[in-house]
Amino acid sequence: MRVRFGIVGVGHRGITLARKLAAMDDVELAGLADQDAQRLEAVARELGVDHTYPLLSEMLAGLSLDAIMVLTPDLAHRGQVVEGLESGVHVLVEKPPAYSVPGTEEMARAAEKAGKHLMVAWNRTYALDRVKEIFAEEPPAVVMANFVRPDPLYLGLLRDHIIDPFYLLCGEPDDIVAQGNMFDEEREGNVVASIRFATGSLGQLTTSFGAGGRSEQLTAYGDGYSVFVESTSGGAGRIVRGGDTVETLEPVDSITLEIRHFIDCIRRDREPLTSGRHAVRIMRFTWAVMEAAGLRMPPDAG
Repeated sequence: MRVRFGIVGVGHRGITLARKLAAMDDVELAGLADQDAQRLEAVARELGVDHTYPLLSEMLAGLSLDAIMVLTPDLAHRGQVVEGLESGVHVLVEKPPAYSVPGTEEMARAAEKAGKHLMVAWNRTYALDRVKEIFAEEPPAVVMANFVRPDPLYLGLLRDHIIDPFYLLCGEPDDIVAQGNMFDEEREGNVVASIRFATGSLGQLTTSFGAGGRSEQLTAYGDGYSVFVESTSGGAGRIVRGGDTVETLEPVDSITLEIRHFIDCIRRDREPLTSGRHAVRIMRFTWAVMEAAGLRMPPDAG
């Protein structure tokens, strides 16, 4: 059975996922929606999609779909995800699902009520599968990670990129001590957080937006292993034991892996690893760090 997809949002991030999906031979990219008519026409022509719409509602009404991918700007996610679920389709949404915990909870409830799968595109979960295997029996004793980039973005957007790997490896946080500052009125600047997890693991998180370059390294120690990941989005790195490199972690296409996981969950009717319920836990964790660091959200962010 070919899974019929529609995509809403084919901008910078959207076109990346749309191309990955269109290259898969066991799915059908049936429709695209975007309010930028010129961009929509260009992407539809490139990917060979016949049906295009300015609005998600029109695409849902005009096509019979199994699933949609919501790849629009962040503040549009909540309403479009709920609309898709209520129309009876499965939904993959880009991260963050919403900026607030209540907004994320609303999406998770909508998925449960509709009996459909909601998955958030936290691709680092799929990039770090081998690292998770190393610590399957016992979580790492210490995890250190950073997310540093030269262009600060909207409050809460980027920290959830690196919170997900922490949760993947260590589980629920138990205590957080953090310091942070704002880049401007809406965008966070720098955050350093020390985390004790309920599993006993210790974590150190660093984010810096407005830096000179980009980095997203992760290091995990435990059970005689040292794991060094150069980029959490690609998973490349090495595993060291007894002073020697015992395994090289080759880079993976984490975006393709996450889409394949979503398709498999639809076909097998099983909950995605980064489901709506998982998303609520990640956003609670994210906000616990932000609140410990004394950061806040603008009142119109929802």
